[in-house]
Amino acid sequence: MPAQILFQRTASWSTGFVGQVTLTPDAALNGLTLAFDGAFAIDSIWGAEIVSVSAGRYLVRGQSWNSTAPAGGTISFGFSASGPGAIADPAGFTLGGAAGLPPVPPAPPSLSVGDVEVLEGAGFATFEVKLSAAATGPVTVQFATVSGTARSGLDFSALSGGLTFAAGETVKRVSVALTNDRVFEATESFSLRLSGATGATIADNTGVATLRDDDAARFSVSDASVVEGNSGNTILAFKVTLAEAMTSTVSVSFATSGGTAQSGVDFVARSGKVSFAAGQTERTVNITVIGDRLVEMDETVVLTLSSPQRGVIADGTGIGTIVNNDRPRIAIADAAVQEGDPGAPGMVGVLSTRGRDIVDATGQAVKIAAVNWFGMEGTTFAPHGLDVRNWKDMMDQMAETGFNAIRLPFSAESVLKGGTPNGINFNLNPDLAGLTPLQIMDRIVDYAGDIGLRIILDHHRSAAGNGPNGNGLWFDGGYTQAQWVGMWEMLASRYAGDPTVIGADLSNEPHGASWNAWASAAELAGNAALAKNPDWLIFVEGVAEHQNNYYWWGGNLMGAAERPVQLNVANKLVYSPHDYPNSVYAQPFFQGADFAAKLPDLFDRMWGYLWESGTAPIFVGEFGTRMTDPKDRAWLEKIVDYMSGDVDADGDKDIAGPGVSYAWWSWNPNSGDTGGILADDWKTVLTEKIAAIEEILPDPAEAVRKASFTVTLSDPVSSPVTVGWRTAPGTADATDYVHASGVLTFQPGQTRQVIEVEIRADEVAERAEEFRLELFSASGATIADALGIGRIADDDWVL
Repeated sequence: MPAQILFQRTASWSTGFVGQVTLTPDAALNGLTLAFDGAFAIDSIWGAEIVSVSAGRYLVRGQSWNSTAPAGGTISFGFSASGPGAIADPAGFTLGGAAGLPPVPPAPPSLSVGDVEVLEGAGFATFEVKLSAAATGPVTVQFATVSGTARSGLDFSALSGGLTFAAGETVKRVSVALTNDRVFEATESFSLRLSGATGATIADNTGVATLRDDDAARFSVSDASVVEGNSGNTILAFKVTLAEAMTSTVSVSFATSGGTAQSGVDFVARSGKVSFAAGQTERTVNITVIGDRLVEMDETVVLTLSSPQRGVIADGTGIGTIVNNDRPRIAIADAAVQEGDPGAPGMVGVLSTRGRDIVDATGQAVKIAAVNWFGMEGTTFAPHGLDVRNWKDMMDQMAETGFNAIRLPFSAESVLKGGTPNGINFNLNPDLAGLTPLQIMDRIVDYAGDIGLRIILDHHRSAAGNGPNGNGLWFDGGYTQAQWVGMWEMLASRYAGDPTVIGADLSNEPHGASWNAWASAAELAGNAALAKNPDWLIFVEGVAEHQNNYYWWGGNLMGAAERPVQLNVANKLVYSPHDYPNSVYAQPFFQGADFAAKLPDLFDRMWGYLWESGTAPIFVGEFGTRMTDPKDRAWLEKIVDYMSGDVDADGDKDIAGPGVSYAWWSWNPNSGDTGGILADDWKTVLTEKIAAIEEILPDPAEAVRKASFTVTLSDPVSSPVTVGWRTAPGTADATDYVHASGVLTFQPGQTRQVIEVEIRADEVAERAEEFRLELFSASGATIADALGIGRIADDDWVL
């Protein structure tokens, strides 16, 4: 049966690719069987299944839902493949036992000629004649000039002839000689027309050459600046110029107008005419500037040219800047803070890995205990629940419940293309109105930092929707692998320097890929992100199947034993499986009376071995249950014991340390699989679930108290202002606060900054104490108040 059979790579890497096969039959096709040659191994296939492989010859058939098409319709399927090195595309397609026709030759390329605009004295007007694509054989076309308002013999030299494009060439140029004269005249034009093409069609046969006259006087005015002065007058001098000297007198009118400067207050308004005698090319227009002692922004006055006589205006607007020379004053206010009590240690600074552990900036092994708050990956373009609650209240409750991080799912569409956030009650969330999805993400990150939560960014899918990508890969829905990598580079740069964002969960549940293909892609994106932000952790999920061992989507990390992920920055890799109970899907391993006893070995085989052996940390990115199925309860008990370090479920902790990190699925009650930590009212915490995971919840950390000193600039100015600052002891010393110093910068227009000094909490009953924050070495301003007093109120007195 004749058919058009096309193959296209949708992604490539050094040892493999992802490809799509598309068939277009000339007659109705009922049942698809296709053979082809391939010097590679197919790792995974979708839309079809492999019947046999012999000596590099594959025989596949369409799946039941993907094997019929009407005449002129299409059937497509895709696969990922790998090889020992660079590999060629499949070839030798045979459809239904008969050779498929080769791809229909592409349509012939098309020719077009562009327009051109030049001064008449330029010498030539050069037209570009282009082919839309390189041809495999010669392409020829004829051309000829056609007079318009510009006439051949007077303004240009008539020209005709032919062009020949050799195979591979796409651009030819035709240069038409111009006649230069000294006559002041209007803009004129002529055309170049194409005809008689062979080997190509003509899409645009006419190019227009516009000839601008260069014999008129061309007036321009420059920008100017002057320092204002404290009193009296200064001169703001604008230069008005001619492009070239003329043989007789020409003139142009001018007038001032206020930009940000005010006439009569900052400058003296002026208007008039500037004349150039024969041979002159430069004149000066002086504007009087009025000095004062006000601290203010730099201001502008505009000089505009108009009504040229025997000429044209090339640049008719000059911006004059009146530079302020009066210095603002800097002052600092006192600060007060309550001391607080020390709590459990939290995560400090940037996170890294050390063997099986995730460690903070102090080297302390820590546990990430996160909760998934989904919605931004869907068509609401915002986390769910904001129709009934304030977003900050929601995050406060997460922290109060005991979680120290949020895994935040999002779609590539939400951060690359945008979208209109919806499903939000803006009366409850007025500060989110008018924001883009990416700006909402910024708000969540900022507030998380304020309340001590960390954020893991989870690329949940490509196009906005529910669940992972339908093809089980890391790109889909009109988004390419290159866009996926670029997205992570953008986000890594955006949050560089902010330890609130822990890192990147590169792609959610890549269940359609082999481990080797996914590991290569993870290295590509992970290394690209780390090049922009080396502080991040890179979270790499599992696949679904490895060597005929099937597990949860995203849960199978068996392949990492032989083919580990290699990142360019050391100590940044975290493996992130997903694990679910019987109620989500009745997997074979949940059958049998003794299934629960076998679960620890299953966890170990699928993902836990990496953590147990000290190869790398594990972050279980999704696990959860409604707790209504008895098998779910047994699974939850076993996985909680395992993550706490009791890997053989005998009641004793076998592995010291904080245990396996995780993100519970989900905070949202509207998860169809598991429900949420919250009840359906989006407010009530389901205490039964918290009790079930209490063993692996970290002890709550006391929020760090900070003394906030407000530093103000008396007036906004146009240039940056800097001032040094440092803490100094008073009755409080280094046991009461964290010494700090730095340089504060006011950007143009800014008048308020805040310096925060961390307070060291204790449980000692003591009197109120004080320390100092000193300002020094101001640049661009004077210091009016250099000393702020930080007062620490004690909260440990017992009456």
